[in-house]
Amino acid sequence: MAQVVLEGVTKIFEGDVTAAKDISFTAQEGEFVVLVGPSGCGKSTILRMIAGLETVTEGRISIGERVVNDVHPKDRDIAMVFQNYALYPHMSVYENMAFGLRMRKFAKGEIDTRVKDVAEILELRDYLRRKPKALSGGQRQRVALGRAIVRHPQVFLFDEPLSNLDAKLRVQMRAEIAKLHQRLGATMIYVTHDQVEAMTMGSRIVVLKDGLLQQVDTPLNLYNHPVNKFVAGFIGSPAMNFFACDVENGAFKFANRNIALPSELQSRLKNKTILGVRPEHFQAEKEAADGWVKIKPLIEVVEPMGSETYLHFNLDGLTGVARLNADVPAEAGKSFTLAFNLNNCHFFDAETEQAL
Repeated sequence: MAQVVLEGVTKIFEGDVTAAKDISFTAQEGEFVVLVGPSGCGKSTILRMIAGLETVTEGRISIGERVVNDVHPKDRDIAMVFQNYALYPHMSVYENMAFGLRMRKFAKGEIDTRVKDVAEILELRDYLRRKPKALSGGQRQRVALGRAIVRHPQVFLFDEPLSNLDAKLRVQMRAEIAKLHQRLGATMIYVTHDQVEAMTMGSRIVVLKDGLLQQVDTPLNLYNHPVNKFVAGFIGSPAMNFFACDVENGAFKFANRNIALPSELQSRLKNKTILGVRPEHFQAEKEAADGWVKIKPLIEVVEPMGSETYLHFNLDGLTGVARLNADVPAEAGKSFTLAFNLNNCHFFDAETEQAL
């Protein structure tokens, strides 16, 4: 178990393509850090640089007390779990899990003990003689996890390991990996494009966009205090609604209405401001208290989700989505009154998109 420190790490591929620029963050000992962002944001490249599978163009990576920029992958004492499992099809589950230990010349008895102990943890004892083709997707992923765990590495690296699983298995495996982290107390760095995975699994999250680090924080702080519009829109499901507003004379113009601003907000906001409202912060009119901003948009689509309902609406050309109780009496093609409280809203500079 060791901390991982990235200091000003940059990766430039041939052709002057910058995949990651000036990335700095620390994964503390025993921490579960998630790298999240859209495709092409550089998260897998960063993970591969930590693993030693990509060279570092600039900056420094340390694992424990050692700078590893020039250390061979096999000597970094890390274990990596890939998206495609990377199991040997001709080997049994036992042989797949034992292979790395055999290559490192571990004693036969030590190998047997480690493999069987990990198989017990991952509920694979009954499958040790099977080949990968005789396993389900979830079982194959557990074998890939087991192959990493038996090595007792300082750091575990996960590169979108659940992408190939169906929705139900993803939820199950998320819980299993989280429990595994609690049991092992190991340092884990996990890459995903799924913000739900990031929010539910990470003790801290590194949000990336276009190879640039946007924010490093706990899940709740990312949700409640995003530093810019991108983070605000990426974290949360459904995504935050954004509405362009003009602010003047102590009020902001929203949907052809002038809404008075509290004095605290008047000093913060710019003339051109973007208002951010999370779907779950809308309420039906009958549930809203005095002082809430009320709007009456046209409901375009009603999505019943069972425990809740999503309303996709249009208000004088402004489109958005509200997340309400399941029994909300809204109908597509009709107007419906919604309300939101300015205290729950987020505001961003329209020019820089930074939080105000």
